[in-house]
Amino acid sequence: MSSAPTRTTTTAPRTSATGSPRTSTPTGIPTSGATSTVRPTTAVPAAGCPQRPSTFTAAPGTGKTVALTFDDGASSSTLAIARVLRLKGVTATFFDVGRLDAAQASAVQQVGAWGFPVEDHSWDHRYPAMVPGGWTVAYLRQQITRTADLQQRLTGHRPCFFRPPGGFTTNVQQAAYPLGVSVVLWSVDTLDWRQPSVTTAVSTSAIVARATAVGSQQHPIVLLHAGKASSEPDSVVSPNRGNTVAALPAIIDWYTAHGFRFVAF
Repeated sequence: MSSAPTRTTTTAPRTSATGSPRTSTPTGIPTSGATSTVRPTTAVPAAGCPQRPSTFTAAPGTGKTVALTFDDGASSSTLAIARVLRLKGVTATFFDVGRLDAAQASAVQQVGAWGFPVEDHSWDHRYPAMVPGGWTVAYLRQQITRTADLQQRLTGHRPCFFRPPGGFTTNVQQAAYPLGVSVVLWSVDTLDWRQPSVTTAVSTSAIVARATAVGSQQHPIVLLHAGKASSEPDSVVSPNRGNTVAALPAIIDWYTAHGFRFVAF
Protein backbone atom coordinates (compact mmCIF):
# COMPACT_ATOMS: atom_id res chain seq x y z
CA MET A 1 0.00 0.00 0.00
CA SER A 2 1.36 3.41 -0.90
CA SER A 3 0.46 7.01 -0.25
CA ALA A 4 1.19 9.98 -2.48
CA PRO A 5 4.92 10.68 -2.61
CA THR A 6 6.56 13.91 -1.67
CA ARG A 7 7.51 15.71 -4.89
CA THR A 8 11.14 16.28 -5.61
CA THR A 9 12.98 17.74 -8.55
CA THR A 10 13.08 15.42 -11.55
CA THR A 11 16.60 14.71 -12.73
CA ALA A 12 18.27 13.10 -15.71
CA PRO A 13 17.04 9.56 -16.55
CA ARG A 14 19.06 6.41 -16.41
CA THR A 15 20.66 5.82 -19.79
CA SER A 16 22.87 3.35 -21.51
CA ALA A 17 26.32 4.26 -22.82
CA THR A 18 24.58 5.48 -25.98
CA GLY A 19 22.27 7.76 -24.02
CA SER A 20 19.10 5.67 -24.45
CA PRO A 21 16.86 4.65 -21.53
CA ARG A 22 15.67 1.09 -21.11
CA THR A 23 12.78 0.59 -23.47
CA SER A 24 10.69 -2.22 -24.86
CA THR A 25 11.78 -4.41 -27.76
CA PRO A 26 9.63 -6.10 -30.43
CA THR A 27 9.89 -9.39 -28.54
CA GLY A 28 8.82 -7.87 -25.24
CA ILE A 29 12.20 -8.46 -23.62
CA PRO A 30 13.54 -5.15 -22.28
CA THR A 31 17.18 -4.32 -22.63
CA SER A 32 19.39 -3.08 -19.80
CA GLY A 33 21.77 -0.16 -19.89
CA ALA A 34 25.31 -0.79 -21.03
CA THR A 35 28.26 -0.77 -18.68
CA SER A 36 29.88 2.61 -18.24
CA THR A 37 32.77 3.94 -16.20
CA VAL A 38 31.66 6.12 -13.29
CA ARG A 39 33.41 8.07 -10.59
CA PRO A 40 30.91 8.73 -7.79
CA THR A 41 32.24 10.16 -4.56
CA THR A 42 31.31 7.42 -2.11
CA ALA A 43 30.13 4.32 -3.98
CA VAL A 44 30.41 2.72 -7.41
CA PRO A 45 26.92 2.21 -8.91
CA ALA A 46 26.19 -1.07 -10.63
CA ALA A 47 26.78 -1.28 -14.37
CA GLY A 48 24.22 0.77 -16.29
CA CYS A 49 23.11 2.79 -13.26
CA PRO A 50 22.98 6.59 -13.39
CA GLN A 51 26.45 8.02 -12.95
CA ARG A 52 25.11 10.46 -10.39
CA PRO A 53 22.29 9.12 -8.15
CA SER A 54 19.15 11.21 -8.35
CA THR A 55 15.40 11.18 -7.67
CA PHE A 56 12.84 10.50 -10.41
CA THR A 57 9.25 11.72 -10.48
CA ALA A 58 8.87 11.34 -14.26
CA ALA A 59 9.55 8.54 -16.70
CA PRO A 60 12.90 8.68 -18.52
CA GLY A 61 13.32 9.24 -22.24
CA THR A 62 12.39 11.73 -24.92
CA GLY A 63 9.03 12.10 -26.59
CA LYS A 64 6.02 10.71 -24.72
CA THR A 65 7.16 7.95 -22.36
CA VAL A 66 5.41 5.96 -19.66
CA ALA A 67 6.93 3.79 -16.93
CA LEU A 68 4.69 1.08 -15.53
CA THR A 69 5.92 0.09 -12.07
CA PHE A 70 4.77 -2.79 -9.88
CA ASP A 71 5.38 -2.63 -6.13
CA ASP A 72 5.20 -5.10 -3.25
CA GLY A 73 6.17 -8.32 -5.00
CA ALA A 74 7.27 -10.87 -5.50
CA SER A 75 3.90 -12.62 -5.24
CA SER A 76 1.71 -15.22 -6.86
CA SER A 77 0.68 -12.53 -9.39
CA THR A 78 4.19 -11.51 -10.43
CA LEU A 79 4.54 -13.98 -13.28
CA ALA A 80 0.99 -13.32 -14.50
CA ILE A 81 1.85 -9.63 -14.79
CA ALA A 82 5.14 -10.39 -16.54
CA ARG A 83 3.38 -12.67 -19.02
CA VAL A 84 0.95 -9.90 -19.98
CA LEU A 85 3.86 -7.51 -20.48
CA ARG A 86 5.66 -10.03 -22.69
CA LEU A 87 2.50 -10.75 -24.69
CA LYS A 88 2.01 -7.03 -25.30
CA GLY A 89 5.69 -6.51 -26.10
CA VAL A 90 6.29 -3.79 -23.50
CA THR A 91 8.62 -3.28 -20.59
CA ALA A 92 8.02 -2.35 -16.94
CA THR A 93 9.84 -2.29 -13.61
CA PHE A 94 9.20 -4.48 -10.56
CA PHE A 95 9.97 -2.84 -7.22
CA ASP A 96 10.19 -5.88 -4.96
CA VAL A 97 10.36 -6.37 -1.21
CA GLY A 98 13.34 -8.45 -0.14
CA ARG A 99 11.57 -10.77 2.29
CA LEU A 100 8.94 -11.54 -0.36
CA ASP A 101 11.58 -12.16 -3.02
CA ALA A 102 13.19 -14.65 -0.66
CA ALA A 103 9.87 -16.51 -0.48
CA GLN A 104 9.26 -16.34 -4.27
CA ALA A 105 12.80 -16.81 -5.52
CA SER A 106 11.86 -18.80 -8.63
CA ALA A 107 9.41 -16.11 -9.77
CA VAL A 108 12.05 -13.41 -9.30
CA GLN A 109 14.58 -15.44 -11.26
CA GLN A 110 12.10 -15.92 -14.10
CA VAL A 111 11.20 -12.23 -14.26
CA GLY A 112 14.91 -11.41 -14.37
CA ALA A 113 15.50 -14.04 -17.05
CA TRP A 114 12.78 -12.45 -19.17
CA GLY A 115 14.70 -9.19 -18.94
CA PHE A 116 12.48 -7.14 -16.67
CA PRO A 117 14.29 -4.98 -14.09
CA VAL A 118 13.79 -6.13 -10.50
CA GLU A 119 14.55 -3.17 -8.27
CA ASP A 120 14.65 -2.40 -4.55
CA HIS A 121 11.59 -1.69 -2.37
CA SER A 122 13.23 -2.40 1.04
CA TRP A 123 13.45 -5.69 2.90
CA ASP A 124 10.60 -5.34 5.40
CA HIS A 125 8.34 -2.65 3.86
CA ARG A 126 7.93 -0.88 7.19
CA TYR A 127 6.79 2.74 7.28
CA PRO A 128 8.74 5.25 9.41
CA ALA A 129 6.21 5.18 12.26
CA MET A 130 6.59 1.38 12.46
CA VAL A 131 10.35 1.52 13.06
CA PRO A 132 11.70 2.36 16.53
CA GLY A 133 13.51 5.65 16.07
CA GLY A 134 12.05 6.08 12.59
CA TRP A 135 13.89 5.82 9.29
CA THR A 136 17.48 6.53 10.21
CA VAL A 137 20.16 6.50 7.55
CA ALA A 138 21.61 3.32 9.07
CA TYR A 139 18.24 1.57 9.03
CA LEU A 140 17.56 2.46 5.39
CA ARG A 141 21.05 1.50 4.26
CA GLN A 142 20.56 -1.94 5.83
CA GLN A 143 17.13 -2.32 4.19
CA ILE A 144 18.43 -1.29 0.76
CA THR A 145 21.63 -3.32 0.90
CA ARG A 146 20.07 -6.53 2.21
CA THR A 147 17.47 -6.48 -0.54
CA ALA A 148 19.98 -5.56 -3.24
CA ASP A 149 22.27 -8.41 -2.21
CA LEU A 150 19.45 -10.94 -2.59
CA GLN A 151 18.18 -9.54 -5.87
CA GLN A 152 21.68 -9.58 -7.32
CA ARG A 153 22.02 -13.26 -6.40
CA LEU A 154 18.65 -14.08 -7.94
CA THR A 155 18.82 -12.05 -11.16
CA GLY A 156 22.49 -11.29 -11.70
CA HIS A 157 21.67 -7.56 -11.69
CA ARG A 158 22.52 -5.20 -8.83
CA PRO A 159 19.54 -2.85 -8.36
CA CYS A 160 20.15 0.74 -9.41
CA PHE A 161 16.89 2.12 -8.02
CA PHE A 162 15.05 2.24 -4.72
CA ARG A 163 11.39 3.05 -4.16
CA PRO A 164 10.71 3.90 -0.52
CA PRO A 165 7.64 2.20 0.99
CA GLY A 166 4.67 4.54 1.06
CA GLY A 167 6.61 7.19 -0.83
CA PHE A 168 8.07 8.49 2.42
CA THR A 169 11.29 10.41 1.86
CA THR A 170 12.79 10.84 5.35
CA ASN A 171 16.56 10.25 5.05
CA VAL A 172 16.02 8.34 1.80
CA GLN A 173 18.42 10.33 -0.38
CA GLN A 174 20.98 10.45 2.42
CA ALA A 175 20.90 6.64 2.62
CA ALA A 176 20.54 5.73 -1.06
CA TYR A 177 22.83 8.17 -2.85
CA PRO A 178 26.08 7.13 -1.10
CA LEU A 179 25.27 3.56 -2.16
CA GLY A 180 25.08 4.67 -5.80
CA VAL A 181 21.31 4.09 -5.79
CA SER A 182 18.74 6.45 -7.29
CA VAL A 183 15.22 6.97 -5.93
CA VAL A 184 12.01 6.48 -7.93
CA LEU A 185 8.66 7.91 -6.84
CA TRP A 186 5.53 8.10 -9.04
CA SER A 187 3.14 10.56 -10.66
CA VAL A 188 0.02 8.41 -11.26
CA ASP A 189 -1.48 6.36 -8.44
CA THR A 190 -3.91 3.63 -9.46
CA LEU A 191 -4.88 2.84 -5.85
CA ASP A 192 -5.09 -0.78 -6.94
CA TRP A 193 -4.13 -1.90 -3.42
CA ARG A 194 -7.76 -1.10 -2.54
CA GLN A 195 -9.14 -3.79 -4.84
CA PRO A 196 -11.52 -6.39 -3.40
CA SER A 197 -10.68 -10.02 -2.73
CA VAL A 198 -12.37 -11.05 -5.97
CA THR A 199 -11.83 -9.89 -9.53
CA THR A 200 -14.71 -7.81 -10.86
CA ALA A 201 -15.36 -5.74 -13.96
CA VAL A 202 -16.07 -2.67 -11.82
CA SER A 203 -12.79 -2.88 -9.91
CA THR A 204 -10.79 -3.63 -13.05
CA SER A 205 -12.32 -0.66 -14.89
CA ALA A 206 -11.56 1.63 -11.95
CA ILE A 207 -7.89 0.67 -12.06
CA VAL A 208 -7.75 1.32 -15.80
CA ALA A 209 -9.37 4.73 -15.34
CA ARG A 210 -6.94 5.81 -12.62
CA ALA A 211 -3.91 4.39 -14.44
CA THR A 212 -4.69 6.46 -17.52
CA ALA A 213 -5.66 9.70 -15.73
CA VAL A 214 -2.46 11.43 -16.81
CA GLY A 215 -3.83 14.84 -17.74
CA SER A 216 -1.08 16.73 -19.54
CA GLN A 217 1.79 14.55 -18.28
CA GLN A 218 4.24 13.55 -20.99
CA HIS A 219 6.29 11.21 -18.79
CA PRO A 220 4.03 9.51 -16.23
CA ILE A 221 5.28 6.94 -13.75
CA VAL A 222 2.32 4.67 -12.99
CA LEU A 223 2.10 3.00 -9.59
CA LEU A 224 0.60 -0.49 -9.60
CA HIS A 225 0.99 -3.39 -7.19
CA ALA A 226 2.07 -6.96 -7.87
CA GLY A 227 1.47 -8.08 -4.30
CA LYS A 228 0.76 -7.01 -0.74
CA ALA A 229 3.61 -6.09 1.59
CA SER A 230 1.84 -3.95 4.18
CA SER A 231 0.84 -5.35 7.56
CA GLU A 232 -2.93 -4.84 7.59
CA PRO A 233 -5.10 -7.98 7.94
CA ASP A 234 -6.22 -9.45 4.62
CA SER A 235 -9.78 -8.57 5.60
CA VAL A 236 -8.77 -4.89 5.53
CA VAL A 237 -6.34 -4.89 2.58
CA SER A 238 -6.73 -7.84 0.24
CA PRO A 239 -3.66 -9.51 -1.29
CA ASN A 240 -5.67 -10.20 -4.45
CA ARG A 241 -4.10 -8.61 -7.52
CA GLY A 242 -6.36 -10.26 -10.08
CA ASN A 243 -7.91 -6.90 -10.96
CA THR A 244 -4.46 -5.45 -11.65
CA VAL A 245 -3.65 -8.33 -13.98
CA ALA A 246 -7.02 -7.98 -15.70
CA ALA A 247 -6.62 -4.21 -16.09
CA LEU A 248 -3.11 -4.35 -17.53
CA PRO A 249 -3.94 -5.10 -21.21
CA ALA A 250 -6.35 -2.17 -21.36
CA ILE A 251 -3.83 0.13 -19.66
CA ILE A 252 -1.16 -0.83 -22.18
CA ASP A 253 -3.56 -0.42 -25.10
CA TRP A 254 -4.54 3.08 -23.91
CA TYR A 255 -0.97 4.31 -23.65
CA THR A 256 -0.08 2.76 -27.00
CA ALA A 257 -3.06 4.41 -28.68
CA HIS A 258 -2.07 7.77 -27.20
CA GLY A 259 1.46 7.65 -28.57
CA PHE A 260 3.41 6.74 -25.45
CA ARG A 261 6.56 4.63 -25.47
CA PHE A 262 7.06 2.19 -22.60
CA VAL A 263 10.30 2.53 -20.66
CA ALA A 264 11.77 0.96 -17.52
CA PHE A 265 14.20 2.00 -14.84
